[in-house]
Amino acid sequence: MKSLKGFSRLELASIIAEELRSKGIDVVLSGGSCVSIYSSEKYVSKDLDFIDISLKSNRQIAAAIRSLGFENRPKNSRHFVHPDTKLTVEFPAAPLTVGDEFIPANAVHSISTEQGTLKLLTPTDCVKDRLANYYYFRDNQCFDQAILVAKSHPIDLDSIEVWHANEKQQKGYQEFLKRLRTS
Repeated sequence: MKSLKGFSRLELASIIAEELRSKGIDVVLSGGSCVSIYSSEKYVSKDLDFIDISLKSNRQIAAAIRSLGFENRPKNSRHFVHPDTKLTVEFPAAPLTVGDEFIPANAVHSISTEQGTLKLLTPTDCVKDRLANYYYFRDNQCFDQAILVAKSHPIDLDSIEVWHANEKQQKGYQEFLKRLRTS
């Protein structure tokens, strides 16, 4: 079993992404860990959510991540744990979307580390992802996360406005802008 002790979130995610890529599985990091990375860990997520954009089977994903020493918890789920890290690894269902908006594979951000390259949502799509969780699951913490990313990185407000209109969340867009300006 490969030791994964001492790696940062970004490094660990890069190790996992490279291992999966070596087995023909292309993943994009989404969710709270994107917020953690973009906010320099001001928000700390407890998991790494990878969306498999190569559309491999659960069995193929499980075999690939087990090669790093991860185990299913619970068995036969898309959730994995490793004794060297408190971060769990999850594989939410594809496709890669934020709300109803599909994110093409060529529209993601990449970060290179010594451990490899990690694909993740862009800061703009990370904001949309967090806002979708706020609007559709009433997770107030996700609204704060969206603001945190928007304050930490340049985002495309035009894209976010169009996304809000497509999601029928125009009032939410005004709330987002107000909070962004007053934070």
